[in-house]
Amino acid sequence: MKILKTTSLYVFALLLVAACTSNEKKDEAKVSEEEEVTVSEGNELTISNEEASMEFVGTKPTGRHYGNIALADGTIKVKDGEVTGGKLVFDINKITITDLQDDEESHGKLVGHLQSDDFFDAANHPTATFEIVSVKSIQPKDDVATSYNSYSNDMQQPEEGERIMELEDFELEGATHEIKGNLTMRGKTLAITVPARIDVTEDSVKAFTNFSIDRTDWGLMYGDEAKAVDKAQDKFIYNTVGVGFDLKAANEQTM
Repeated sequence: MKILKTTSLYVFALLLVAACTSNEKKDEAKVSEEEEVTVSEGNELTISNEEASMEFVGTKPTGRHYGNIALADGTIKVKDGEVTGGKLVFDINKITITDLQDDEESHGKLVGHLQSDDFFDAANHPTATFEIVSVKSIQPKDDVATSYNSYSNDMQQPEEGERIMELEDFELEGATHEIKGNLTMRGKTLAITVPARIDVTEDSVKAFTNFSIDRTDWGLMYGDEAKAVDKAQDKFIYNTVGVGFDLKAANEQTM
């Protein structure tokens, strides 16, 4: 897989897995009911939408697609060297399929399908959001900045006819914090808890996490593998999709 490289201000780069196993995956987000978000204190940092995106990877038995959703608005709050809150809003009407950018016709068809009622239902739910509920330190910060971009990007497009029975796990290394936040897609809000690497300076924040979720929990039901009558026909899409946050935020005067 060829992931977009982190430049000055990238947000929520989505990587990861899709598999046809029902076993719990070590990179799987903990999903629970929506939680109350309290007003957080701290210095508010701006996330630029010019270079920010929410990336994703979804798979089926004979292929996969990578894409991103443009950031519409985003802020992070920091107090005493720790992240205390934040919210990101993504524009479902601005989806790009990165592996189909050279095929205008196929790109348009897939984007249109993802924006339709089969998936995100952009007409009724034009945004997706992630709002931080809590951030908990889980280990000392051992040179987080050095390992910030050390995530794996060696997922490759399968050979023609090759079946993808299971993709490799991507376990986050060097996690410094556990983030809980409300993820809203297609009008459905659930809380997710994931590990993250976070590096906070006086006027900036860098953070990275990767994890997987079951898309059907948020009502994205098209091609539900659980309802496939004959999986040998490959007429389904794996329910587990890849998610990851890659974030850099800064004071406006430092951008």
